Amino acid sequence: MRPCKLVRVSTGNSEQEILLADITTIGRQPTNTLQIVDRLVSKEHAVIQRRPGGATYMLSDLDSRNGTYCNDRLVENTLALRHGDVVRIGSTSWRFLAPDDMPPPPPPPPQRPATGPMGGGALPPPPPGYPAAVDDLPMEEMGAASIHATMRVDLAADFMRADLVLDERVLRADYEKLRLAYTLSRDLHAATDVDTLLDILLKRIFEWLQIDRGVVLLVDDKKHGDPADQLVQAAMRIRPGAPIDPEEKEVKVPRSIINQVLLKREAVLSTDARLDARFGNAQSVVLQGIKSSMTVPLLTQDRTLGILHVDSLISSGLYTEKDLAVLVAVSRQASISIDNVLLQRRVMEEAALRSSLSRMLSPNLVDRIVAGDLAIEKGGATKRVTVMFADIRGFTALTERLAPADMVALMNEYFERVSNIIFAHDGTLDKYIGDAVMALWGAPLGTEDDEVLAVKAAYEMQLAVREFNRERVAAGHEPIGVGIGIATAQVIAGYVGSSRTMSYTVFGRGVNLAARLCSAAKAGEVVMAPSTYETVQDLVVADEMDEMRLKGMADPVRPWRLRRMK
Repeated sequence: MRPCKLVRVSTGNSEQEILLADITTIGRQPTNTLQIVDRLVSKEHAVIQRRPGGATYMLSDLDSRNGTYCNDRLVENTLALRHGDVVRIGSTSWRFLAPDDMPPPPPPPPQRPATGPMGGGALPPPPPGYPAAVDDLPMEEMGAASIHATMRVDLAADFMRADLVLDERVLRADYEKLRLAYTLSRDLHAATDVDTLLDILLKRIFEWLQIDRGVVLLVDDKKHGDPADQLVQAAMRIRPGAPIDPEEKEVKVPRSIINQVLLKREAVLSTDARLDARFGNAQSVVLQGIKSSMTVPLLTQDRTLGILHVDSLISSGLYTEKDLAVLVAVSRQASISIDNVLLQRRVMEEAALRSSLSRMLSPNLVDRIVAGDLAIEKGGATKRVTVMFADIRGFTALTERLAPADMVALMNEYFERVSNIIFAHDGTLDKYIGDAVMALWGAPLGTEDDEVLAVKAAYEMQLAVREFNRERVAAGHEPIGVGIGIATAQVIAGYVGSSRTMSYTVFGRGVNLAARLCSAAKAGEVVMAPSTYETVQDLVVADEMDEMRLKGMADPVRPWRLRRMK
């Protein structure tokens, strides 16, 4: 007996086929017999196994995320394949072909015509091999299935080929559903903000279905607790004339449904909410009078954005499984658009944050803050901070000797060099004050080595000024001299300014002390307060200076002059 095979259904000229073994595994991993590289296909998606004796091949879904379909029907259990059956896995379809010498499997049980969606009347019997649907079960076997259904669905899950649909009303209803998907995709693509996008989404759904209320709940990442507690209402729409209090501002979706949709990432259809056991006799259902409802998750590839819920307060059994399939497809389009808009917003916010932080922090710290590894505390706080002032000696006389263009070029080159050194040592550039530079270590973010980093930066700044002067002298320009003062102390740090302009800075005795030590430093010197020297004394060679009385300081200070790093 010749083996059966799967032939890929393709619109191109080339076909792919695979001979079926006793066990043929299908999935995204390369270890499968048939590997399908498709993000819609699970790692281990489905299996086709030959029954003993070789007469029948059985198709089973391996609890895949997006389901396995045979002749556009979801395979819920195990299904016997018949010659000509089309198996759809992810985005590809495969036709099952049996050799002429293989006996066919027993025919499926007869099925009665089903009622068409949207009042579409009777549907033709499905092609051979379709599994029995809920409506085809005897009444005693239907149980809770007649009340509700939870589905993993795709847009094409219940859309048969046009030549198989004999009822024109069904064809028209299906066309309207697909027209909705197309129109919504076009409209959502044009939306530039979330509010507009959600308004378009609900508006289009209301044009398509008989809905009294629709609501979109989005996940707020700042909230914690159960998944239901993280949802906030982002958009709501009520049909004019619906039996609802016009002052109603919130649609309360039963918590049990929210948890099922979020945790299992499944769509939920309830044809009679009052009898649906999943609602747990929720008081909100009784008070709101919900009869028919559909709730679908808003999903991206790696996270859940929220849920979309629609309901009717008038009719039970109003929505069909095909309606749910279309709503799931619509929600996928909406999820992509919402995620794109949120991504654009995050990119713009990140760019603005980077632009703001890069003016005062090193690129390393900016990257860590934007990534969320470090947080800047808002508001005022007392911090131990090392403050540095660097000032050009004889600057006023220098401005009188140089032409304006030369002066601007000098200052830009000087600031560029010293700022790069500050950032290289994870310092914060507080501000430029005329020809002076004020820098901080320990605010807004600090390390255990703030004093060491500040002193190293000051030492390298003086080396950079010497190199700068050699270049200036070689070019025929006069050199400059820079004095630097450093002090470590407890200061008040925070954002200050007007409602239009805010900047981060520090206040306190340590700031004033650093400024006074900078004024006392001669060209080429780095003068440290005792509080700074105590921390770095094992790493530097320094000379203790005479006691000084500094302007604005009540007590005298005995600073240290840095000679070199050890």
